[in-house]
Amino acid sequence: MRRRIERIEEIELELTKLNASRALAAVPKQLEVLSVGGSTLLREPTNPASIYYNRVKGFGAQDVPLLDTILNHYPDGAPCFDLTPDLLSPDVSRALIEKGYLPAEQLVFLHADPLQKFEGTYEFQFELVTEETAEKFIQWIALSNGGMELTEEMVARSKPYFYRPDFKNYMLTIDGNPAAMGSMFVHGQAGYLANDFTFPEYRGRGCQTALLRHRLAEAVQLGLDTLYTDVEFGSVSHANMERAGFRTAYLSAFWIKDDK
Repeated sequence: MRRRIERIEEIELELTKLNASRALAAVPKQLEVLSVGGSTLLREPTNPASIYYNRVKGFGAQDVPLLDTILNHYPDGAPCFDLTPDLLSPDVSRALIEKGYLPAEQLVFLHADPLQKFEGTYEFQFELVTEETAEKFIQWIALSNGGMELTEEMVARSKPYFYRPDFKNYMLTIDGNPAAMGSMFVHGQAGYLANDFTFPEYRGRGCQTALLRHRLAEAVQLGLDTLYTDVEFGSVSHANMERAGFRTAYLSAFWIKDDK
């Protein structure tokens, strides 16, 4: 299990760095990655309240004596401790609880083999985002976020990331209308599926399952041997992933400071 965890942790960290760089934000993200003992610290000073960009990964019993040092790297907020099952121990739990931390969320990490062939239905049209269509895709992202306002500077800064060779983004349309979207981050021989979204009026029509299987088939063309993803445990997305052929790799817990 440890080798699989290490592989997923590596690709998930690289995806987090990419997400920070390509974020559609008025103020560019300034993600920092530090090492303290065996722990990897993610810190984003422009948004210290974000539990995604302010995380401690790899924290285990060997780093309990360094806990105060780790926390001192977050002067403007409390980081989230992203704990894999192999590192969660009574000593770790006790140390975090004493600092006011509690497990607040559980993510399930899943894996699947590429799909040799996928036959879609006539109503689904798939399109890989290119340099020519990147701005249209960014408009889709804005629409999925309630019509967020975009500036020319934000679009120009983020646009090149959406058609990078290692970051594949897909649009699914029905009758020419935006229906669903998702991405596949490529790192070595593995891919990571993320950023899945279906527009409300098209939910319940199998869009995400089709988009998942489309990317599983695309992975064959890219020569990938494994695909990973993560979702909230027990969610609708979790069920969708399992229907598409994903299997559980492990559960990870997010420990968050309880300020009550």
